[in-house]
Amino acid sequence: MSHYNFRKIRAVLPSKQFVDNVLNKTQRRTPTVIRPGFKIIRIRDFYIRKVRTVQSMIHDKFGQILDDFPDLNSIHPFYSDLLNILYDRDHYKIALGSMSISRNIVDHIAKHYISQIKYGDSLFRCKTLKRAALGRLCTVIRKQKDSLSYLEQVRQHLSRYPSIDPTTRTLIITGYPNVGKSSFMNTITRANVDVQPYPFTTKSLFVGHFDYDFQRWQCLDTPGILDHPLIKRNTIEMQAITALAYIKSTILFFIDISETCGYSIHQQVTLFRSISRLFVGKPIVLVLSKIDLRKPNELSQEERKIIECVWDKELPKETFSDEEEENENEKEKEELDEEDEEKDLIIGQENDESLGMALFNRELDWEIDWELKDGFLMASDERVKLVAISSKGEMGIAKVIEQSCDLLKSERVEKKVRSSEMDKNLNRLHVAIPEKRDEFERPPNIPKSILEMREKKKQKGYVKPKKTLSRDLEKQNGGYGKYDIDLRKEWILENEEWKDDIIPEIWEGKNIADFIDPEIERKLDELEKEEEEIIRKMEEADSQEMEVNDLNQTQEKMLDKIREKKMLKILKKNREKTRGRKSIPTNKNTKKSISSLKEHLKDMGLPDLPLKQAKKRHLKTKRGREKLRKGMMKELHDTQKEVQIGQGVVLNKDRSRVRSRSVDPRYKGFKDETQLKLARKIAVKQFEKKKNRYMPKGEGDRSIVTYRPKHLFSGKRGIGSADWR
Repeated sequence: MSHYNFRKIRAVLPSKQFVDNVLNKTQRRTPTVIRPGFKIIRIRDFYIRKVRTVQSMIHDKFGQILDDFPDLNSIHPFYSDLLNILYDRDHYKIALGSMSISRNIVDHIAKHYISQIKYGDSLFRCKTLKRAALGRLCTVIRKQKDSLSYLEQVRQHLSRYPSIDPTTRTLIITGYPNVGKSSFMNTITRANVDVQPYPFTTKSLFVGHFDYDFQRWQCLDTPGILDHPLIKRNTIEMQAITALAYIKSTILFFIDISETCGYSIHQQVTLFRSISRLFVGKPIVLVLSKIDLRKPNELSQEERKIIECVWDKELPKETFSDEEEENENEKEKEELDEEDEEKDLIIGQENDESLGMALFNRELDWEIDWELKDGFLMASDERVKLVAISSKGEMGIAKVIEQSCDLLKSERVEKKVRSSEMDKNLNRLHVAIPEKRDEFERPPNIPKSILEMREKKKQKGYVKPKKTLSRDLEKQNGGYGKYDIDLRKEWILENEEWKDDIIPEIWEGKNIADFIDPEIERKLDELEKEEEEIIRKMEEADSQEMEVNDLNQTQEKMLDKIREKKMLKILKKNREKTRGRKSIPTNKNTKKSISSLKEHLKDMGLPDLPLKQAKKRHLKTKRGREKLRKGMMKELHDTQKEVQIGQGVVLNKDRSRVRSRSVDPRYKGFKDETQLKLARKIAVKQFEKKKNRYMPKGEGDRSIVTYRPKHLFSGKRGIGSADWR
């Protein structure tokens, strides 16, 4: 998977939309109303908050742009050079640099005006400074109009570009335009590259993936390259040159032997020689394409010799007509004039040219032995593989994939073995070799059937016997509907001959019919009724409660404990249900009469004397409280000495304990301290509810106190507008 995901870059707003976005958010997030009673300190904070909010938003947006866009000095050289080709490195750096400078300018402006607002002596002065600060901050954004629009175009183009991983296993397809590169790409991968019968259909890099040897491989389809100096190559061709220069991969160079692409074999080999300096240290596969239009054995001796001499110093000269020869001479003169300019414009380091020329000028004493095996043209040289393919009939496709992937795998393994880290890893490994413990030989145990099968395979004319399937038997015996599968073949019996035996009518002197009971249905009905009766009795026994007399003392104690725990669980559950509600429901409509109170006291065994005294005290106009209270307490004390309540419990209270204990004034009408704490807790909770309800509101929130004011919605409507806002 690629290390760079340019689709995550967020959109860059135009300058006008940038300003509107910042000011709208500031208006929503900060207070908007200054009341007449505000002090000057609060007014200063009001406008400082506005300036700081705008400054922080602009600072964050500029910082987001700088973080999202890739840094050319820290990314892979392939992407760095690709960005230079597509968008111009200098222009790209200038745009990002202006974002960084603008961010610092915004911070400086905000700091300057905040320091002035702190010493503002009036509302008008603070407001004027705020307007000046916001105006200058918006001007900074407007000045970056061109840079913002350029970065947005770069973002849109990068988001559409394929995700290429320059470090993974890769095959790069290159060659002249219209030689069959995209058709091969569509054949081996699921990439849907456009294929047309004219050159330069592919104008950018396309990536596809395929599986080989239980590994994921990446395949790059590059635009076509023409054979002319580097300075004359356009942006489309330079994308292919960049991929060839920086990505470690297997190079698949396509040569159209049918020459339907518009370029001869001599021109295609010349292109290979001109860009061969980009192939240093990379495995190469020469792919002869379109063999469905022209067979490899139809190539002339001159064309074969040209292909064989791809690494030689000089190519055999191609035969031309007089006009073509003049054109070629003119091209050679132009190339000689531009040789000096081309030397300094090679991609990569300065030493690449010397390395490329060393590879270019090396003398190779090898010859290609042309062979045609199973329709594939192959070469005997191990350093450069040569394969002929046809994407239309998919001839040779598997061979190309196999050879190119194996070459790259061996190259990557050799590179890892040569690295310094391999020595560290080898020191950690220990290969255990078992020693021979005795002279006894233990050969492998191979079954005789396998040995016989191997001997038969070695004989000439051996044909492996075909296994007869059930489908073959079905066809032989009349087909579907007529042939019935014999399931007895799969039976596992003591004797194989028993499979075909017919079920006997007489066995051990008895007929099978003797084992059939004529009253089997009646007996079955009786069994079902008996079973239903048993089930009914069991249900009745379960529904009845267990009698206590049937339990011993230990079982009774266990039963009491179980019932007690069950009751505690029920009470706990009911308490959780009624939490936060009144435990005893009150009914305001219930009224108790004096007669009902008398009956209640009589049932409890108490005299109705306190009730009579209370009635007297209520009806008396003058309240002689102390005198009445003393008489009432004396009579109550005398009567309660001999009163019995319940079964034998006697009240005999002293005179000093008749008077109830006075309530502590600290509790303010509550019974005790616990009740006071509970009341305070409820009061705090009610206050918190109200506070939380109005907490989200701030000074900047709009509120409409009356949605339908009476003076606008009563009476007859006049001629004026109905919009009351």
